[in-house]
Amino acid sequence: MTDAPPVPRSRRLKVLAIVIVVLGVVADLWTKADMQDRLGMSPDQPHGSEREIHVIPGYVKLAGNWNTGVTFGMAAGWTQPILLFTCAASLGILAWLLFTRSTSRALHVALALILSGALGNLYDRWTWHKVRDFLVVYWKDTAIWQWPAFNVADSLIVSGVILILWLELFGRRGEPARVP
Repeated sequence: MTDAPPVPRSRRLKVLAIVIVVLGVVADLWTKADMQDRLGMSPDQPHGSEREIHVIPGYVKLAGNWNTGVTFGMAAGWTQPILLFTCAASLGILAWLLFTRSTSRALHVALALILSGALGNLYDRWTWHKVRDFLVVYWKDTAIWQWPAFNVADSLIVSGVILILWLELFGRRGEPARVP
């Protein structure tokens, strides 16, 4: 009886990344569906819902919002260009993830986080031509300061981008190539 050769690290990283993508998309879509139900969000209501759930009063609440734009509501109403860009970006990130020769676990995790968030929001854009947002961070009184509503997909994308920036700024570097 012979032992099977070990699975190469790069293949294990690809499997890990795909698992993260699946779990991220499931978590995003489940939370969006749950919040849509709890908050009474209807795609026909332009601003989401009137219901709010105060998680940490004065700081965090759940409030439904339909975002027709991108980050911070920019490009509101540009549904088709955003949809096309998101499809292209998702395919590009998937290709990067599948074809990179990097053995960096952190890079694979970062790309998987970004891809899962992009796919979660892509589903919403494809289905409703807008994205379900529900997490709101604010300071005491919304008149003082309130962060725009976001969702799990947005959090995954931001986490992945921060991880890639961290790797680029502080990651371990190989020895520079010597010029003859």
